[in-house]
Amino acid sequence: MKFHHTIIIPHYCHDQQLARFLPQLADQSSNIIIVDDGSPSDVQARLRSLCEPLPQIDLVVRHQNGGKGAASVSALRRAAELGYTHAVSIDADGQHAWTDVSKLVAEARAHPDAIVSALPQFGRDIPAARLHGRKVTNTLVRIATGSAMLRDAMCGFRVYPVQATLDLAEKLAWRTHMEFDVEILVRAVWQEMTVRYIPSPVQYPEDGASHFRMVKDNLRLTLMHMNLLLGGLIRAPRLLRKALGS
Repeated sequence: MKFHHTIIIPHYCHDQQLARFLPQLADQSSNIIIVDDGSPSDVQARLRSLCEPLPQIDLVVRHQNGGKGAASVSALRRAAELGYTHAVSIDADGQHAWTDVSKLVAEARAHPDAIVSALPQFGRDIPAARLHGRKVTNTLVRIATGSAMLRDAMCGFRVYPVQATLDLAEKLAWRTHMEFDVEILVRAVWQEMTVRYIPSPVQYPEDGASHFRMVKDNLRLTLMHMNLLLGGLIRAPRLLRKALGS
């Protein structure tokens, strides 16, 4: 299979943050797919103005907000339609080091069947609640997979094999919001895909805006973890045999 990659960016109301790095990112790629996940009309208008001077941009607009996972799947489907084998997913909020795209792509090119993820290197600006929540999530996914392969399950800066990831996404059901980044990796491990990591810094801009809904999204994440732990329990005999090398 010939390696052919694009960059995908799920977007919701982060046009100002995206404007700070999109032109430079566009210089690195012949194609970028941005999926707007039902942003208000004024945000969509600014996003269109941002994209118009950049011929590399393929802007897809979802008219109803479905969550980051839904936008990511829409972007992957568009990538498949265009014939791309791999997609570099990067968040629109400016937290990820877009300059490391080439490092992740090089690793994915060397290991085309794997998902390649950034391993976030945090500074002192990371909110304490996010850091502790991340530790809990990473512990739970290791239990669900019976493996220490998932060193971080939450960073959305990744290279996905397009078709394999779309196949995994069919199992997500209603879990298409903040759960996507976590569950897609767990399901990849269950399918015996390899997840590889490249260290990359993460920053939290002072004017950064989070769309995390404290009650609804925490409930969704709790239900997701319950589902994954149950799935891990069902798969435990197979996972144990694999861990023991038998």
